[in-house]
Amino acid sequence: MNFTDRVILYFKKFPVTAVLLTLNTLMLFVVLLNGGFGIGSLVRNGGLVPILITQENEYWRLLTSMFLHGSFFHFFFNTYFLYFFGRFTEQLIGSLRYSIVYLVSGLGASVAVWLLGNPFVVTVGASGALYGIMGGLVVLTYIKSHWFSYQGIRSIRMIAILNVGLTVFSLMTDGSISFLGHVGGLVFGIILTYLIIPKRPALKNYGSYGPPNDDRIVIDMDDVSDDDIYEP
Repeated sequence: MNFTDRVILYFKKFPVTAVLLTLNTLMLFVVLLNGGFGIGSLVRNGGLVPILITQENEYWRLLTSMFLHGSFFHFFFNTYFLYFFGRFTEQLIGSLRYSIVYLVSGLGASVAVWLLGNPFVVTVGASGALYGIMGGLVVLTYIKSHWFSYQGIRSIRMIAILNVGLTVFSLMTDGSISFLGHVGGLVFGIILTYLIIPKRPALKNYGSYGPPNDDRIVIDMDDVSDDDIYEP
């Protein structure tokens, strides 16, 4: 299977994640072609600046800032997380629920930064939405633990602990990570996922084992492809 076929297959299996990855990538090029990663450029291209929302009513920044990044490392780190954990969540709760959790978590993070953060600091990044996805996965490991392998549960919870720890560490040191954005997204993701968890995982494909007779599905985080789903 060549690269083009893989991309087409990815869009077919994980349409929302694929669209989000595309939007983030397109906005990366918009930033690079319109001034780079400087503060002024990020503001012009839609970065979240609380004072501009409050005084100029530029509410669209709450959304556009979710698709901007402040450096190549910032972009690649979030893209890597979205590529793997986004598609994993999408195949568990379905594209519509996943879209709601992602967008509302991201907007919730933006609102938290707008209302509670420094009014003059520029904030960008998909991290709020991604923390929402991460929080949602943690909720699923408790409420729908039978959907996961033991290793899958341990991996998800460990990744969540490490990320929250990194956010707290940044708050206590240089403050380069948006604490309010991360925590806001995490809280919204946890609450939303709890409210809209489907009775059964919204999987599009059960590999060679056929559909299960009930919701006893095990998913191993070592490989989040559709073929890594089987009946216990």
